[in-house]
Amino acid sequence: MSTRWLLLAAFAAGAALFSSFLKALFFAACLACAFRPLSRRLEAWRGPLVAAGLTTALAGMCLVIPVAVVGSLAAPQAVQGLAVLDGLRESNWFTSPEAQQLVDDIDARLRDLPGLEGGLRGLARNAAGILGTAARTALAGGVGLAGGALNAVLQGFIVLMLIFVFTAYARHIQRFALALLPMPRAMLDRCVTAFRGAVVGVLAGVVLVAAIQGVLCGIGFAVAGVPQAAFWGFIAAMVAPIPVVGTMAVWIPACAWLWFAGKTTAAIGLVLWSAIIVSGSDNILRPIFLKTGIEAPIALIFLAIICGLAAFGPMGLLLGPVLLALGLQLAREGLPGAPGAVEPPE
Repeated sequence: MSTRWLLLAAFAAGAALFSSFLKALFFAACLACAFRPLSRRLEAWRGPLVAAGLTTALAGMCLVIPVAVVGSLAAPQAVQGLAVLDGLRESNWFTSPEAQQLVDDIDARLRDLPGLEGGLRGLARNAAGILGTAARTALAGGVGLAGGALNAVLQGFIVLMLIFVFTAYARHIQRFALALLPMPRAMLDRCVTAFRGAVVGVLAGVVLVAAIQGVLCGIGFAVAGVPQAAFWGFIAAMVAPIPVVGTMAVWIPACAWLWFAGKTTAAIGLVLWSAIIVSGSDNILRPIFLKTGIEAPIALIFLAIICGLAAFGPMGLLLGPVLLALGLQLAREGLPGAPGAVEPPE
C-alpha cells in the first residue's frame, strides 16, 4: 500500500474523530498559527512542551479576560436596566402626563418620516410581530440553554487542548503535511505564512477594531447620558464587524432616543462623536490591519468577510478572509515565474 494512502487514512480518521468540533479545530489552528513565532522562541528556550503550555496559557488569557471584563461591566448594567424598567412600571410613570407628552411628541415626529405615517401604533404592530416571533424562538430553544452553555465551555476546553497539541507537535504536523501534500517545503512555508498573515490581519482588523469601537461608543454614551453605557458599548462591539451597518445599528437609535427625550445638545454631540471618531477609527484602522495581513484589494477582503458570514455564520468572519488568502497564495504559486512553480512547456 502506498505511503500516501496510509497518510490519507490517518487524516480521515482524525477528521471523523473531530467531525463534531470542526469549528473548534479551525479556531485552534488559527490561534496556534498566530502564536507560532512566539512559541518557536519559547521552544528554543525551554523545549516544545513548556512552549506549548505557555502559549496555551496566553491564548486562554486572551479568550477569558475579555469575557470577564464584559461580564463585570456590561452584565450588571443590563440587570440595572431591567430594574429601572421595573421601577418605572411600579411608579406608574408610563401613565403620567410627562410620559403621555413624550409619547405624543414621538408619535408626531414619526408621522413626518417616510414609511412611518402610522406613527407609534403602526410601529408597535410591527414590533409586536417581531417580538412574538422572537419569544416563540426563545421558548423553543430555552430548554437547551443549559446544554448550550455546557457546550460552549466544552468547545473552549477543546480549543485550548488543541492549541497545546498543535504547538507541541508543530514539527511533526509539518512533516505530516509535507508527506501528504504534493508541494515542496518552501511552498508550504509560504502558504502557512499567508495563512498566519490572514489570521493576524482579521484578529487585528476586525476583532481588535471592533473592541476599540465598542469602547469609544461606551465613552460617548456615558458622556451623552445614555443609560447603561457599558452594556450598549458591548452591543456596539458585537455588531461592529458587520459590513456597512456596523456600530450605526446602536448609536443611531441612541442619538434618536436623546433627541426625542429633549437632550438636543447631547444628541448632536453623540452624532458627531460617533460619525467622526467611532466610524473614523473603523475606516482608518480596519483597512490598515487587513491590508497588512492579506495581500488583496480591501474591497475583495470585505467581500470575503460578507460571503464568509453568509456561508459559515460567525466563524465566516475569520474563515472567509483566510480562504481568500490561501486561494490567492496558491494561485500565485501556480503562476509561471513564481518561486517553485512549474514552467509550462513551450
